[in-house]
Amino acid sequence: MEYSFIDDYADKKLLLKNDISKVNQFFIENNSKQIEKLFEFFKSNGTPLMLLNGFLGTGKSLVVEHFLTFLNTDVVVLRYNCYETTILDDILLAFFEELRVLADEGRITPPKTKSENFVQKISAYFHSINKPVVIVIDSFEEVLKENKGAVVDFLEHISKLGKAKTIIISRRFDYEDFDNRVNYEIVSVLAFEKNLYEKYLRSFDIKLIGPASDELYKYTRGYYFYVSMAVRIMMLRGLTLFDFLNGFTKSFLSYNDFILREALAFVDPVSGHLFRFLTIMRHPVSVKLLKTLNLYDERKIEFFLENMILSKDGEMIYLQDYYKEIAQNSIPANVAVKIHKSCVDLYNTQLPLKPFERDLLISRATMRAEIEYHRMFLPKKPVFVPKIQQQPQETEPQAQEPSECKKEIQSIKFIFESEESENEILTGIANSINEFLSFSEEQMREIERENNLSLVELVNLAKQEENNYNYKRCIMIYHRALTLEKDDNYSIFLPILNLKLAQNYKNLSDWFNALKYFECALKLYEKNSDREKVADIKLEIANIFYITFKRDKAKELLQEIIEQQNLSSDIYIKAFIALADLCEEDLNQAYRYYNRAVELAQDCDDKSLLASLYFKFAIANDDINQTKQAVIYYKKCLEIDKKFNPHLSSCYSNLGLIYEEAGSVDAAMKFYEESVKIDKEDKIFNSIYVPALKLAEYFRKLDPAKALEYYMMVKNNVYSKLKEENRKKIDARILSLKAQLGMEEVYENK
Repeated sequence: MEYSFIDDYADKKLLLKNDISKVNQFFIENNSKQIEKLFEFFKSNGTPLMLLNGFLGTGKSLVVEHFLTFLNTDVVVLRYNCYETTILDDILLAFFEELRVLADEGRITPPKTKSENFVQKISAYFHSINKPVVIVIDSFEEVLKENKGAVVDFLEHISKLGKAKTIIISRRFDYEDFDNRVNYEIVSVLAFEKNLYEKYLRSFDIKLIGPASDELYKYTRGYYFYVSMAVRIMMLRGLTLFDFLNGFTKSFLSYNDFILREALAFVDPVSGHLFRFLTIMRHPVSVKLLKTLNLYDERKIEFFLENMILSKDGEMIYLQDYYKEIAQNSIPANVAVKIHKSCVDLYNTQLPLKPFERDLLISRATMRAEIEYHRMFLPKKPVFVPKIQQQPQETEPQAQEPSECKKEIQSIKFIFESEESENEILTGIANSINEFLSFSEEQMREIERENNLSLVELVNLAKQEENNYNYKRCIMIYHRALTLEKDDNYSIFLPILNLKLAQNYKNLSDWFNALKYFECALKLYEKNSDREKVADIKLEIANIFYITFKRDKAKELLQEIIEQQNLSSDIYIKAFIALADLCEEDLNQAYRYYNRAVELAQDCDDKSLLASLYFKFAIANDDINQTKQAVIYYKKCLEIDKKFNPHLSSCYSNLGLIYEEAGSVDAAMKFYEESVKIDKEDKIFNSIYVPALKLAEYFRKLDPAKALEYYMMVKNNVYSKLKEENRKKIDARILSLKAQLGMEEVYENK
């Protein structure tokens, strides 16, 4: 029997309709390709699983939520949001509850099973449903590695029934969890495209589209959550974009902390109890339980849901992942202890109950784990020797009747008794912010001292900080220098200051600010007709364009450089290397650019540049099977002194591979040994994996002790980066060699 998940008439225009109740139309348009992929996934019969990923805040769940509105009304949708302690039983319990509700509503027919076994019951439900089923599992990255296998086993089982499609949403995936188990497709949710981001702002009548919106785009990275939160805060507070950015600049916070603190500022003191409870609980909580604990105010919760501070999945409410860390840090220690104690009491009252009697819809295994977790935060009471014989206290509660348990739940207090306690909480939060913002006395003295320095003195101070790799400090000093417009040397130093700011931002990988100041410096050096400097800066800008995937812009700038006359050979070489790097698919074109650079090499005085050129040209030759040429240039690279040359280890390793493929095994091993020797000396083990393994295999029969040494070298330095199957192979080899050598103690690589 074939199951229809979606109507064929749902065309692209319909898929991209504005769902005004949930998602902005420009967000939907930005993800049109992703939505179309989901559409095709549900139309096809061959693939049961879709893996949907994206960075935190890109709007993964919203894309799925929007798409689900296009499913046939017959489709049974089962959703689950994972948390830190999730196991398969928790997912099945939630699904079972949803299936029971659907059965009560008459949408599905309940199975006629008499078994009391929960697994059999849930299995019977899935087998009895004669409708298509969609399973959505969100925040899959929260599930521990050891628990993921059981979840995948379940999905594999369900997929064989032929009636279910599953979407797993996660920030990251280990695809090995699914390989050879379940056929799957992958789709990624991305940041806003710049033009759609600007349309999104305009749709809310936000002015200053230009430099100000560019700033916001940079801070938010174009991620939907962070953009939309900024918009919501501006609307709620009646702020312009300029006012909002000005507030952020003055906060001294990271953008992430700023936006989250601004959002949480809408949480009133009473609702703060709810947030503190949800933070410490670690998993979604049912509306039913919140009402039992007097933490449910429908009007306020609706406000938090509308403004993306809380999330709701069915009858389960949870705090968005974005807020967890900052919310945790804002809870005073004494308050946290109270809530942890209440959580332990709560779990203890729920533990004896049957699944359907619980206000906490989680497994007993998870509850026991949660009890242990919360007990870790409770202060340990001193143990006194009793003066009289007392009955021993039981550490675990006796099973109670449901009615008694309910009474006990109601006695658990999350609402703090007095206004004093509220003041204490708010004061604690304020103090933590002040501590974050405050400067030490020494820092204040240093700032005061800088205020009295001349421009030349500030530049010299910045140079000292650069030598110590203190780039943030350099930036502060150069910004201070930019304010000294009345200094006699200001016009002379202005291009240098902008260039230095750009270079230091680049060192911090702050590409936005680096580009801004490189462009300022470029204009100033163009005005001064300094052609060499202009070309150098264009190279820097082209590099940023390359890193930020603006490849066409990078190529345009590089072409401008190579078409200029009478520049130094070093600049032309750098430009040709950069152009070659842009030819990722066209190996022959890359080879031609490298070749042109090599033709200029005799006039180059920069040994670091030459080392990089020879190494890259050797690889280019290797890629197009010009092995003899590759060997020549690998060896040319090896001739350059180590202090200028970071490629020595890789050169020896690559030469080893070439010689091994040519059948010169003994020569290859000598190259591998040199590669390993350099990595050990430099204590940089990025290149050690291949040569060390090659040497280990080579010496397995010739010299088992030496082979063991090389295997241990791999294990001690790159083991954690390897796939599990490779780790197992290495461990097996080590055990075999130890047995061969009659070693009982763990072998240490010295």
